[in-house]
Amino acid sequence: MDQDNYINGDDHPVFSASLGYFNGNRFATYGDYRIISAFQPIYSIAHRRIVGLEGLARGIDCNNQQIPPYQLFNLPQSDDIVTLDQICQLVHIENFHALDPPSAWLFLNVDPQTLNRQNNYLRFLSWLLREKKYPANRFVIEVLESTIDDEKELEDHIQEYKKMGFLIAIDDFGAGQSNFERIWRIKPDIVKLDRSMLQKAGTDPSVKSLIKGITSMLHNCKCIVLAEGVETEAEAMAAMEGGVDLVQGFYFAHPFLLSESIKTKGGLWKDLYHSFDELTQRTQQQHQELLAPYIAQFTAATVGAEKKNSMRDISASMLPLKDTIRLYQLALDGSQCYSNIDSTTIHISTKDRLRALADTQGASWKRRDYFFNAVRNPFSIQVTKPYFSISDGTLCITLSVLTEIEGGQFIICCDLLWDETRNSF
Repeated sequence: MDQDNYINGDDHPVFSASLGYFNGNRFATYGDYRIISAFQPIYSIAHRRIVGLEGLARGIDCNNQQIPPYQLFNLPQSDDIVTLDQICQLVHIENFHALDPPSAWLFLNVDPQTLNRQNNYLRFLSWLLREKKYPANRFVIEVLESTIDDEKELEDHIQEYKKMGFLIAIDDFGAGQSNFERIWRIKPDIVKLDRSMLQKAGTDPSVKSLIKGITSMLHNCKCIVLAEGVETEAEAMAAMEGGVDLVQGFYFAHPFLLSESIKTKGGLWKDLYHSFDELTQRTQQQHQELLAPYIAQFTAATVGAEKKNSMRDISASMLPLKDTIRLYQLALDGSQCYSNIDSTTIHISTKDRLRALADTQGASWKRRDYFFNAVRNPFSIQVTKPYFSISDGTLCITLSVLTEIEGGQFIICCDLLWDETRNSF
C-alpha cells in the first residue's frame, strides 16, 4: 500500500493527514480507520445527465471491512467532528480530482460547526483550490442539519463562502430546522427536499400538489430544487410533476467508488420521459372526461341554447350533477352579489370548522383566476386548476363565465368538488 503525506509547512492537522490508496481509491487515515469516498450521482431532469456528485464518506476498519457511517461519525467532541469533517472533504476532493468529471459539481456535506470556524475552514478550502486548480464554483457546500447555537453567526459565515464563489445547498428541506425562514436568511443556491416528501408523493396525489407549490415558492426565491432519495418510478414521476430540477437516488444510480463504474439502467431517460408523457396524457384525458358533462351543462345554461336568465334557474340545472358544490354571482368589480346557492347532497366535513368564513356575500374575489379570466374572455367558459377554497376547506375547480342575466352583465361561478384520490392532473 503506497502512502504519502502532505508536506507544505502548514500546521493545519488536516493537511498532514496520511494519504494512500485502497483498492484503487484515495484514502486518508483517521484514528484506526481509513476513509474513502463513495459518490452519489446527481442528475438534471432537463439535461438528462449527471451534473453533480455528492461525496459520501465510507470508513474501512483494520480488517478491511466497511463500517456504518453512524459508527464513524459518533464523535462527542466538536473538535473531533470538525477535524473528521475536513478529512472527509479532503478525501472527496482527492477522489473527485481523479475522476475529473467535466463541469460537474462536487457536493460536500459540511457540519455547521465546521462552517462557523470560518478562518480555519477558509484556509483549508483556499489551499485545496490552489492545490487542485479548481474554481470555487465547482463545489457545493451542503449545510447539514444539526444543533446550531447561533443561526446569525452561521448566516454571516455562509455569505462569506458565497462571496468566494462556493455554491450553498440546504439539506432536508421540510424537516428539522430547514424551513422558509432559513431559506430567506441564507439564500441558498440549491435546496434539497426531504426524502419523506417524495415517499409520500409516490402514493398520495395531494402531496404531489404540495411539492409543486413548494418548488414554485423555492424557484421564486431563486433556488434550484433537488429531490433526494428517489427510489421508485412513482417517486421519479412525482419529482417531474412537481417541477423539481435535480434528482438523486437509487432509481437513477447507487453510490459508487472510484474503482467502480456508475451503474444505471439502459434507456433510463427514454423510459422515464415515455412514462411521464403517458401519465400526462392519461391524467389530462381523465380530467377532460370528468369535467365534460359539467362544462357542457354550464355552457348550455349560461351562454348556450338552454340559456337561463336567473341564478335560480342556472343553479337548478347544475346542482343535480353529483360534484357540484355551489354557485354564486359576481359583479364586474369582483364582489359577490348574494349568498352561495349550495348543494344539499354534498356533505363537507370541514364546513362547520370554517363556519366563520362560510358567509361570502359581499366578499371580493377579484384576485381569483376565475374572475380575472372571465373578465378577459367574456361569454367564454373558463376552467381553473384545482385549488383550496377557504369557504369550506375543499379542493375544488371553478367554472366561470361573464354573461348577461336579469338585464345586466355578471360573472357566474360554479364550484366543483375535486377529489385527488380519484382525480389527478
